[in-house]
Amino acid sequence: MDPADYTPCFAYRPSRAGAREEALWCESVAVASIADAAGTPAYVYSGGAIEAGYQRLDRAFGALPHAICYAVKANSNLGVLRLLARLGSNFDIVSGGELDRLRRIGVAGTRIVFSGVGKTREEMREALGYRGTGKSSRHSGILLFNVESEAELEVLLEEAARHVKAGGERPSAAIRVNPDVAAGGHKHISTGKHHHKFGVDWETARKLYLAHKSSPWIAWRGISAHLGSQILSTEPYGRGLERLAAHVHELSANGVCLESVDMGGGLGIRYTDEQPLDLAEYARTLSRIVRPLGCKLLIEPGRWLVGAAGVLLTRVIYVKQNRGKKFVIVDAAMNDLIRPVLYAAEHPITSALRVASNGRAATETMVDVVGPVCESGDFLAQNYPLDPVKSGDLLVVWAAGAYGFVQSSNYNARRRAVEVLVEGRRFRTARRRETYDDLVREELDAEK
Repeated sequence: MDPADYTPCFAYRPSRAGAREEALWCESVAVASIADAAGTPAYVYSGGAIEAGYQRLDRAFGALPHAICYAVKANSNLGVLRLLARLGSNFDIVSGGELDRLRRIGVAGTRIVFSGVGKTREEMREALGYRGTGKSSRHSGILLFNVESEAELEVLLEEAARHVKAGGERPSAAIRVNPDVAAGGHKHISTGKHHHKFGVDWETARKLYLAHKSSPWIAWRGISAHLGSQILSTEPYGRGLERLAAHVHELSANGVCLESVDMGGGLGIRYTDEQPLDLAEYARTLSRIVRPLGCKLLIEPGRWLVGAAGVLLTRVIYVKQNRGKKFVIVDAAMNDLIRPVLYAAEHPITSALRVASNGRAATETMVDVVGPVCESGDFLAQNYPLDPVKSGDLLVVWAAGAYGFVQSSNYNARRRAVEVLVEGRRFRTARRRETYDDLVREELDAEK
């Protein structure tokens, strides 16, 4: 595989003058030096790759009024969030914990959209009273609540009434409409069909918009949809957005004038041989539909911005063979990267030090790359072609920047990995590796 298939910020370079070996670098830092300093398993993120991706996506929409609302769930590391905030990103959250992370780095409420099917009353209160620390610090609350059910709206109305009566501002809200459009790379990440838990059907949404169009407690500002994740075609976005546009026109005719249309995220990336959607075509399609509405376009990319910008470094512990089946046992496990067993996801794996070659080496053999966790599902790859490796060799798991660390756990009492952020010639620990003390800190000892 060629790292350039993911991002030019990762590249193999000659390990030394005249050598046939090539070492992997992230920007201007050899990944082996990161592993030596930080240990393994280690998530490594390229700040340059994240910045380049954000700017490319932003430029694609040109002068169309738009906002990129980074989906915090994809990678919620504070260093990554702080980098995106500096670039001017807005943010899409789905929990009070994600809201708290944005508060800690000083993101203004006017840059936050709150999505999710299960917002609690307490989380709504936190969002209503949210106060950032930037230029908009005088603004109380967040940019937009994306409401996903009639029951949720009832709670939001109650909390908004309490908030407004106490002198707060009337919150802005939108309804997430389920457009009944199939999209997404796996059944667990497809969200836009009628049988999924997300959003409401249009008839229900229409009833709610009209019933509360003169509400003193909330202001309808937008409409939203989200089709799924790892989408590789522009076509579903066009169909879904056309339906939202028709709803905007119908609402306007009934006295509900909206300011924004949120088309969610879900832009797919390359893991193995996928062909990501054409970004220019994606932007043209959305712009063509939204521009006549006079609305601002909101999009919520997560994976697209950080997925290819991150790798997982892991060292080989042992190599073993059982009746012709070869296993490479590494120090990363399903608790570190659960995507292979959860989504049947495929992540390419290479050595951090390889023999220079323009193609697949003839010495590759089929192996299972597995971790130490006591589960048969504990694998990073199965029947995967890998060059010969030995104990101590450093391996690289590609396209691991999204839904990697955020889905990790302490299963088998394992410590979660260190996270490292590279920016040019420098790298720093963005989250230290957990200690065993960290694992038991919140537990109560019954013997005391």
